[in-house]
Amino acid sequence: MVDRLITDARIVEPTGVTTGDIAIDDGTIADVGPDVAKRYDADDRIDADDMVALPGVVDIHNHMHDEALFPDGIDFGSQTASAVAGGVTTVIELPTQTPVTSPEAFREKREACEDLSHVDFGLVAGNVEDADIDVEDIMAAGTRDFKTFTAEPYLADDATIVEVMAEVGAAGGKVRVHCETQGILDHAREQIEGDDPEVYPDSRPLEAELDAINRVGWFAEYADCPLHVVHVSSGSGAREGGRFKSRANVPVTLETCPHYLAFSDDDVADLGPFLKVNPSLKSVDEVERLWDAVQDGTIDLIASEHFPTYREERERGWEDIWEPYAGLPSIETMLEFLVSEGVHEDRLTWPRLAELVSARPAREAGVYPKKGSLRVGTDADIVLLRREAYEVSADDLEFVGGWTPYEGRQWTGRVDTVIADGEVAARDHRVLSSPGDGDFLAREPLR
Repeated sequence: MVDRLITDARIVEPTGVTTGDIAIDDGTIADVGPDVAKRYDADDRIDADDMVALPGVVDIHNHMHDEALFPDGIDFGSQTASAVAGGVTTVIELPTQTPVTSPEAFREKREACEDLSHVDFGLVAGNVEDADIDVEDIMAAGTRDFKTFTAEPYLADDATIVEVMAEVGAAGGKVRVHCETQGILDHAREQIEGDDPEVYPDSRPLEAELDAINRVGWFAEYADCPLHVVHVSSGSGAREGGRFKSRANVPVTLETCPHYLAFSDDDVADLGPFLKVNPSLKSVDEVERLWDAVQDGTIDLIASEHFPTYREERERGWEDIWEPYAGLPSIETMLEFLVSEGVHEDRLTWPRLAELVSARPAREAGVYPKKGSLRVGTDADIVLLRREAYEVSADDLEFVGGWTPYEGRQWTGRVDTVIADGEVAARDHRVLSSPGDGDFLAREPLR
């Protein structure tokens, strides 16, 4: 007897897709493969009816809890509900406006999020602007990742970034960097007159990303610190990072996000402030080059970079694009976008998708194979996806903000059932889990 059986599923494995069953007991995967259902009785049986079974998504870049910034209704509870509705069963959350640069701040945030989270979660320390932080004690509180910036509003100078990298690397951690060179951004902004949405991409040129990726790569090499480049926005940026990876002695990982694959700067004319994001969107050619980098392995993983706002706050950008915060709500739509416009358009295979959003993020977070796999003995975090033609609508989403940049797009991949830690947590974007169901994941140093 087991708690739950998923039968007749198309199971995504690293080497391909097979038909079989998954047995779940006591929150873990008890058995997986053909004819599993013949060997067990179960309290609950889910007939997948040939739906695809994917490891739960592990999203390692999102902004979901900041009491000093986000308005009422936007917190770790509502945003992890949105996450699990979209098939995300593990999140690694990053600071937004409020820094988390001390053990006390880290523990305080952990306690707040534990009471609210629908899914298992980890936290990143940041935004580091000063090298005078207690790296070892922060890591002892349960993280291995530190975030810093080469651009405002959390600009750290080069010497600070190098010093932080040296300390974090020595302690067995990893530094994540937002890569845009502030001097180039300053010059570009000075050339712009007006406040229409269409001027915004010109304020954050491609060259700012390319220069910063190259510089922080050498910083990491000098400081002997593993580097994670967040939200690479262009194919050229991926190539810059890829060239560095091939010549570096320290691990370098490259992350992109769904919006950089879904939209170009041409789309800003229609969607305006609903596409305001940093780094800004790039050209159609850069989007295609970025897809190439995702396909050939230059990009290591995809994360949502989820940033929630209410529709009315974002609307203000039509009058003044400099007014609203940059960032898009994307954690609930990420998987369906990548299935519909990736797998179903022959841009990705199912195993490659699983590597990009489940296995590799889990490895980078230090939670693999407990998370990000369908191995026997691992956490039963599973997403069932059905093929169905539909039009994207914010009205169909759990996200409380009332909007999505994907509104009106025609998609063919739909999240049907989400299982987190062995329990059915969501069905068809309707959440069945509760705040507090998720556990904090204390993540050990790399070495």
